Amino acid sequence: MQNDDELLSKLTALSDTLPDPIFILDYEGTYLAALGGNHRLHYDTPQTLVGRRLQDVLPEEKCQLFLGVVRKSIDSGTLQTCEYQMSSSDVEGIEHDGPSEPQWFQGRVFPLPEAPERTPAVLWLVINITEQKKRERHLKILTEIDDLTGVYNRRYFMTKLKNEFERDRRQGLGLALISFDVDHFKSINDNYGHDAGDCALQRLTQALDSHLRTGDVLARVGGEEFAVICPDTSLAGAGTLAERLRAVVADGELALPHGTLTMTASFGVTAKRAEDNSLQDLLYRADQALYRAKREGRNRVCTLAAGSPPDRSEA
Repeated sequence: MQNDDELLSKLTALSDTLPDPIFILDYEGTYLAALGGNHRLHYDTPQTLVGRRLQDVLPEEKCQLFLGVVRKSIDSGTLQTCEYQMSSSDVEGIEHDGPSEPQWFQGRVFPLPEAPERTPAVLWLVINITEQKKRERHLKILTEIDDLTGVYNRRYFMTKLKNEFERDRRQGLGLALISFDVDHFKSINDNYGHDAGDCALQRLTQALDSHLRTGDVLARVGGEEFAVICPDTSLAGAGTLAERLRAVVADGELALPHGTLTMTASFGVTAKRAEDNSLQDLLYRADQALYRAKREGRNRVCTLAAGSPPDRSEA
């Protein structure tokens, strides 16, 4: 016990200089000590937790997570790490004098050396990683979001479509795909300028996004080409959605310095079939349906009926 007292005394002496908190927790999840954590922008004051148990101060889910990490570290005798998000209001019985917004933390959990008459315990170092998480989120957005329109880009679209294709193989709940592009978009750029064309695409996606259902994924897959992934959706359901989106485009107006611009779009719709070997089958049929819509006069929705012969011509 003397060695324990000396260790705790040394740690306590250093605690005033530690911006990050260090907890000592036993196998049952009791806070034996709380040191440091003096950075009020990152942490609430932790010392009032001493003597309390995880289950007394944390929500059930977090309690079970933390207790599992503590026991795994003690049982294995190894360092354990975990990342978690918490807000001040998640912890009962502390002085809420730290950040008001939820924060991300990394816990680094070390088993304390075994000693006679010492209850098995760990040293839990907390590191605030909120800024790191923000940077990771920003980089993720850069790789997934189209910088002009703010909808998903082709890279994300292909990844998402592949995942939904495989999910439908397992669960069979239905998967539909809508492919569409703006009719005569080149003439918009030629007559009004590329800035007007960019503005038109931005307004288009903003208008369509508010008419999508929960779970639908809108992506820009080319210059003026877009697609909507419709999980758990039949061909008929996707056709109804496509018709609603077509009307939104046709009814919209964009005010420009030299007049008012109206647009239309052509839509192709398909759905996954049991015999589809890959998502390329799905993509090909959606494109064929789109080409048919354009050949038949544009500003319309077309589907590729089952058994229809392939048509590789483009309008």
